[in-house]
Amino acid sequence: MPDNPSPVYAKQPVGKPRIPVVFWLLLTISLSLIIGTVLLSNDMKHLRTIDRYFGLNLFSYEVKPPPPKELPRPAPPASVRLPLHALEPPMAQTASTFLRTWRISGAAMCAALRDAGIQTSDWAAASFNAATFECFFEHSGKRENDQLPSSIFVIVRGDAAGTINNMRVKIVNPETDQNGQLDPSILRIFEVMLSQPQWLDFHEALNAIKNLRDIKEDGFGASITFSREVLNPERYNFTLSLDAASEPQKRTRNYFSDRTWLPSPEPTAEIDPAQSAPASAQ
Repeated sequence: MPDNPSPVYAKQPVGKPRIPVVFWLLLTISLSLIIGTVLLSNDMKHLRTIDRYFGLNLFSYEVKPPPPKELPRPAPPASVRLPLHALEPPMAQTASTFLRTWRISGAAMCAALRDAGIQTSDWAAASFNAATFECFFEHSGKRENDQLPSSIFVIVRGDAAGTINNMRVKIVNPETDQNGQLDPSILRIFEVMLSQPQWLDFHEALNAIKNLRDIKEDGFGASITFSREVLNPERYNFTLSLDAASEPQKRTRNYFSDRTWLPSPEPTAEIDPAQSAPASAQ
């Protein structure tokens, strides 16, 4: 046999068996399907977890506000025991009502009239009754032709303690302007009498008096009247008084009587700085 055999009969080296490419392709597809199934299951829960973990921002997430804080529980309501008489119906025998009172004394009222130019007398006992105190002003004009002479009579009446009972004015043939309105010098009397008690509900009275119209108003025990005499059209009467007519008003007035309570101080009049400056300079 020849020493160098032919290459045809030479031995081939033994190697590892090769894996077909198709196998790898099928394996890749299978794994992709498994992974995709896992990631897409449960509404892509696992895929969203990976997205949040690695910050891929594949999804837009709704920001939920924090849950509201729990409000503190209110304290239980306190129990209140009412007395038995609080639930009883009111008794007509003990009922009372709102009642007006004079907020100025008789002496102070007379002084206010004098400050306004109406020269009343001092607050003093009446000549006919020592228990009645009063101050008054009277003025009479001259008679012209067949007309009645103009006259003014003012009186403030009360008791020794200074409590006013009533205020009255009588004017005869008063002077008026071209519009038939009362002369300002006479109207000033009624302005003082209506302003000093500080009763603000008689707001129509002054305007009626200014135009010489009849008026009558009542409220909380007070009564105001301005009227023309029927038989004497040129005579006018004015009355401002307190009269506790009803039983509830009488009970209220008796309860708040000065015999039981200390008298309230008179309201201090406000002084205009412009008026006080010249007086102090003198």
